[in-house]
Amino acid sequence: MIVLKHMGKLLSTTRTLTRCSAIAVGSLLLWAPSVSAQEAGRLGSDSSLVLLPHTEAPVVGAVRASSSIQIDGMPDEAAWAAAMPMTVFTQIDPFEGQPISQPTEVRFLFDDEALYIGARLYDSGPIMTRLARRDASVSDSDLFTVSIDSYHDHQTSYRFTTNPSGLKRDATVASGGGGDSSWDPIWEVTSVIRDEGWFTEMRIPFSQLRFSPGDDMVWGVQAERNIRRVEESAFFSFTPKLERGGVARYGHLTGLRGIGAGKKLEVLPYVGMSAEYIYQEPSSQVAFNNPFRSGSDYIGRAGVDLKYLLGSNLTLDAAANPDFGQVEVDPAVINLTAFETRFQERRPFFVEGAEIFTYGRGGPTGSTGRAPQVLYSRRIGRRPQGGVSSDAVYSAAPTSTTILGAAKITGKIGDGWSVGLIDAVTGREYAPYVDAAGADGRSVLEPPTNYLAGRVRRDTRAGETQIGMIATAVHRSLGDPGLVDRLRSAAYVTGADLVHEFNDRAWKISGALASSYIQGDPAAILRAQESSSRYLQRPDATHLSVDPTATSMGGSYAMGEINKQAGTFTGRIGVARLSPGYEVNDLGFQTETERLILDTHFQWNNPRPGRHFRNWSLMGGPDNKWNTSGDWIFSDFNVQFTWRWLNYWGGSVRVAARPTTDDDRLTRGGPMARTPGSGQWRLSLNSDSRKALGVRTQYSGSSDAAGSWQHSGSIDFTYRSGEKLELRLGPSLTRSFTQAQYVASTSDPLATNTFGRRYVFAPLDQTTLALEARMNATFSPTLTLQVYAQPLISRGDYGDLAEFRAPRTYRFSTYGEDIGTSVRQADGDYLIDPDGPGAAPEFTVRDKSFNFRSLLGNAVLRWEWSPGSTLFLVWQQSRAARVRASDFDETGALDVGSFDLGYDTQELFGLPSDDIFLIKMNYWLNF
Repeated sequence: MIVLKHMGKLLSTTRTLTRCSAIAVGSLLLWAPSVSAQEAGRLGSDSSLVLLPHTEAPVVGAVRASSSIQIDGMPDEAAWAAAMPMTVFTQIDPFEGQPISQPTEVRFLFDDEALYIGARLYDSGPIMTRLARRDASVSDSDLFTVSIDSYHDHQTSYRFTTNPSGLKRDATVASGGGGDSSWDPIWEVTSVIRDEGWFTEMRIPFSQLRFSPGDDMVWGVQAERNIRRVEESAFFSFTPKLERGGVARYGHLTGLRGIGAGKKLEVLPYVGMSAEYIYQEPSSQVAFNNPFRSGSDYIGRAGVDLKYLLGSNLTLDAAANPDFGQVEVDPAVINLTAFETRFQERRPFFVEGAEIFTYGRGGPTGSTGRAPQVLYSRRIGRRPQGGVSSDAVYSAAPTSTTILGAAKITGKIGDGWSVGLIDAVTGREYAPYVDAAGADGRSVLEPPTNYLAGRVRRDTRAGETQIGMIATAVHRSLGDPGLVDRLRSAAYVTGADLVHEFNDRAWKISGALASSYIQGDPAAILRAQESSSRYLQRPDATHLSVDPTATSMGGSYAMGEINKQAGTFTGRIGVARLSPGYEVNDLGFQTETERLILDTHFQWNNPRPGRHFRNWSLMGGPDNKWNTSGDWIFSDFNVQFTWRWLNYWGGSVRVAARPTTDDDRLTRGGPMARTPGSGQWRLSLNSDSRKALGVRTQYSGSSDAAGSWQHSGSIDFTYRSGEKLELRLGPSLTRSFTQAQYVASTSDPLATNTFGRRYVFAPLDQTTLALEARMNATFSPTLTLQVYAQPLISRGDYGDLAEFRAPRTYRFSTYGEDIGTSVRQADGDYLIDPDGPGAAPEFTVRDKSFNFRSLLGNAVLRWEWSPGSTLFLVWQQSRAARVRASDFDETGALDVGSFDLGYDTQELFGLPSDDIFLIKMNYWLNF
């Protein structure tokens, strides 16, 4: 509340700021080019910081090897002497524009099968290094990286990184930055340390790259050296910090001729076996045990993945009975909202090459929420969506849907065309069960389904302009009555998008249009209309309507953005519109529709060291959302300062003000409510990542005018012992109080103020304590052990029940106090009896107070026993229990919702555990 008092003036003026945002935005953008021009003049006075035209990018030549190359880390064969070395590197940090401080030589050779890279990285000081698992991020080690744009399309590249200990890290990189580390090509690297520095050799087979063969090819190339003890980063092709960098600014690799794509077929068969020790809780209804699980079950499986080069730049990936299980477990979360939790995709088949399927880059993001995602591949193989029969005492419901087969084609064809196609088929899933009489039954949980996604993109003007289209389709063979009224029989999405960069890529405009169409039984379409994404049944939303007889629904999405992405001043303005019927959740991900969004972000960058800071930035802007009838439902005005001190510590501070707005989601399908004005703040601090002990801490909080508040704190410790061991420990604590948490609603014709329904809320006091612990032990670049554990304890204590009083308010009447209603408990439920003649009959509301305890963990031993061939030994353990007040009588329910660390911890480790032991081996074959 203190923060709200000090932010009062800001809150009161936010409406004015919002109304004036268009004028302010226009002024800033008109002013921005003049800043850039001044900047260019200043940089032009220092020739080392001038952005050179791409035609003047540095060039290095590759030479055909005159003899075989042994990948032993020392580029000392006679063939290396024939290649002209790459020796000119320019610092980006700490002294931008200055030559690299240590001599560096990089050479390129090739033969019919592979590209060879040899680097001599001389160093007069101590070398910092660390052993780490493949694709790990190491902040306390020297690094050497080569990135190759083999298409020379200025859009994507392959990045290969190593360190003095022979670390192997690889990724694909998109023009917008960031990398996809799930790409795991078959390549070799060896590094050695000598008195004069360290040396490395790489061998990258051409079969692992995609390119268009020619008599005299030119590829894009970038090389980077990191000297960690002085935090120095130097590049072969230098781009000043305040200019747009990335793949488009690479240098040129010449001399490649007479090469092909190499072997075309890769086959990766696997075999696996799991031993599952799952706790079987006896049923109180029957005397017999679970017939589907013994508590010690052993399951074997086998399958094959293959990759076939349809050409040097087009790849077919296919899988038969694929093993799409995830080695890493999803973290436990407490979700009390009406929306599902989005988890990250980690399955390599879907993640590899996902950049091609990226649609609608740009647009609203940040505080206005995530834009709808047309392709969310975790829908494929998802948890079955049907329910087990209510007669079941024991059942064997699967936790995922079996993927019978999947195929994917990705690559480039013609002149600048990128293509991607995914097709996957999942089978019908059943849940066999037995009832109390011992009779067998079977519930259908998921129908046979075909998932299809296609994407094409045309790149022109050296990748500065991209125009693309995407289409997805889902078809389900619905035959079971329990699924017909629940799932859509078909779902389609089509879209087109545009990205255009100009003025030396300093500016970018982007846009996207998409339409969706679903069809199915009227009950299934009614579920879609009344889902939490749209709530078309809202009684006071005269611009919306529900059609219970509809067998289809369609909608649209439109987005546009202008972005200044280079210079001291950067900024973007994004707008979007989602129609009420837009629906992509069959193969995509979205949480809301019926929105008009204005999202802005302006930033002032100072990337060069000064008296106190090594770099800093100041950013912020107003963000707003309206529904399609013009109700103002969200507003956020935020400012954030991010810095890094000269001693390499850093942090950020963010504050935001949110004024009172309308809320069409609070009552979950009921009338419009209001959201009280609020203030938010966040502070984070991190230490020098080069040290053996690293610390990162964060505190955030919020408070609103109605009395709701939240405080959350976390601290992460990272300790590195020697070269091989890394330990991470991250406790976090969140305390919150919500003045009005949705509980339930019930029909009552006498509730005329709220359109014939009563909407029940209650205060919620919640505490969540969690700990994430990780241990990474690297015995060699090919043998690693990872251990992860996450204990979590959460409790939620619901207070006195209250009723939503009137539309477009945030006012509630407490039962038994504010209104004449008696409330009594019975077996953990509340019986609410409106008093007085003619009152509605009593109704029941469950006491939702809870205690949740969870312990998730796994250990993974990974051994790459041959290039591309891997052995996994995995142990997964889970313990979880959710205790609800409604599970007890009135006496037992009183203790539910209380927090006692000692008691909760004892109960957590006293829970029975589910243990799964898995062994899996695959073998890479190349023909």
